[in-house]
Amino acid sequence: MNPASHSTKGSRQGLILLLISLASFMGALDATIVNISLPTMSKYFQTDVATVSWVAMAYLLVLSGTLITFGRVADIHGYKKIYLSGFAVFTIGSLLCGLSATIFLLIGFRVLQGAGAAMLQAIGGAMIVRYLPEKNRGIAFGILTTSAAVGLAAGTPLGGFLSQFYSWHWIFFINVPVGIMAIILGIAVLPGDTKEFGRGKLDIAGAGILLIALVSLIFLLNMGNNIGWLSWGMLVAIIISVAAWAGLIFSEKRTQSPLIDLSLFRNKNFTMAVTVALLVLLVGQGSWYVFPFYLELGKGFAANIAGLILLVPTIFMMICGPLAGFFSDRIGARPICALGSAILIAAFAMFALMGAKTELYYIIIALALEGIGIGLIMPANFNLIMGMSAKGSEGVMNSLVTTMRNVGAVMGIAFFTFIFLSVIASQGVSVAGVTAHSLPPKAFAYGLHAVFFFGTVVGGALLVLNLALRQKKKAPDGK
Repeated sequence: MNPASHSTKGSRQGLILLLISLASFMGALDATIVNISLPTMSKYFQTDVATVSWVAMAYLLVLSGTLITFGRVADIHGYKKIYLSGFAVFTIGSLLCGLSATIFLLIGFRVLQGAGAAMLQAIGGAMIVRYLPEKNRGIAFGILTTSAAVGLAAGTPLGGFLSQFYSWHWIFFINVPVGIMAIILGIAVLPGDTKEFGRGKLDIAGAGILLIALVSLIFLLNMGNNIGWLSWGMLVAIIISVAAWAGLIFSEKRTQSPLIDLSLFRNKNFTMAVTVALLVLLVGQGSWYVFPFYLELGKGFAANIAGLILLVPTIFMMICGPLAGFFSDRIGARPICALGSAILIAAFAMFALMGAKTELYYIIIALALEGIGIGLIMPANFNLIMGMSAKGSEGVMNSLVTTMRNVGAVMGIAFFTFIFLSVIASQGVSVAGVTAHSLPPKAFAYGLHAVFFFGTVVGGALLVLNLALRQKKKAPDGK
C-alpha cells in the first residue's frame, strides 16, 4: 500500500480523483476545441490559414515538448505545487488568449496555456500512485483515460457551439471559472508536499535538448505531408531532430541527475509497454483522422451526422476505461491489453472491408469495437507502466507515457496520411493540388483500404507485444 494513501481516505480520495480527471479533461479539451474555430479566427484577424494554424500547433508543441521536464520538476518540488501552478498558468493563459488583440498575441498566449496544460498532464498518473491506494489504481487510471477521451470528443462540438452562438473568445474564457474552482479545491483537498520531495536537481541542459528534440520531431510529423518530405524546410527539421536526439542520449549518459533514466529502456518489459502506449494512439488517432473522409465522401453523410457517428468509439472508450482499470487491478494488465488488441484487429479488419455500399449498422459495430479495444488497452497499459516506476520518479514516468501517447497520435495522422496519398499516387493520380472531393472514387477506395489494412497490422503488433509482456504477480492481499 502506498503510505501516502493513509492520509487521503474516503470522500477526500474521490475529490482528488475528480481534480486529476478535471485536469486531464481540460488539457485534452483545449487540444481540439480551437480546431473548428480556426477559419473564424482567420477571418477575425484577417490572416492566412498557415498563420492561424499555429494557434493549434503552438499548444501541441509546448504541451508535448515540456511534459517530461515538468514531470521531473514535480518529482523534485512536489505535486501539489506543480498542480496549483499548472492550473494558475493554464487559467491565466486562457484569459489572455480570449483577450488577444492580434493573432501573434494569441499564438504567444497559447504557448503559455500549453505550458500550464503540460504541468497538469505531467503528474496526473503520478498523483494517483502517490495519493490513492494501490488496489484502486487501475480503476482510477480508467477514469483518467475516460476524462481525456471525453475532453477530446467534446472539443469540436463545444468549440463550434461557442463560436456560432457567442464568439471564439469564449472558447478560452470558459476555462477561467473552471480553473479558479480547481485551484480552490486543490488548495483544500490535496495533501501537502512532504519531505520526500526537494531531493535531486533538474537537468536543465537535458530539458532544453529534449524540448528541441520533441518540438522538431512533432513539427516534421505534422508538416511533412503539407510541405513535402523532401523540401528544404523538412530536411532541416529532420537534421535538427536527429542531432537533438543524439545530443540528448549523449547528455543523459554523462549527467549525474538525468532527466530520463535511459537504463529503463534496457528493460524489455518497460520498452514493450511504452511502445504499446505509442502504437495504440498511433492507430486510434490515425483512423479518427481518416474516417471523416470515408463517411462524408465515401458514404455521403453530412458533416454533423458524420460527427455524431464518430462519437461511437469515444462512448465505448468511456464505458470500457474504468472497467479495464478495475479488472487490471484484479487479474493483471496483460490479459486486458491482449484482449483489447484482438478486438482492435477485428475492428480494423472490418474497416478494411468497408465500401460505398456498407450499411450504417456495420460501420457503428466496427467503430464500437475500436472504442472497446482502445478503451481496454490504454488504462491497463498505464497501470502496468506506472507499477514499474521507482519511488520519487512517478512524475517522470507519468509524463513519459503521456509524451509517448502524444507523439503516437501525431505519428498516426502523419503515417495514415502518407500511406493514403502514396497509394492514391500509385494509381496514377497526381496528388499535387488535388482535393478530397476531386479524387477518383476507385483511387479513394484503394487509399482507404490501404490505411485500414495498415491499422490491422499495427493491431497485430500490439497483440504480439502485449502477449510478450510479463507482469509481476501481486500478493494475495493485493499489496
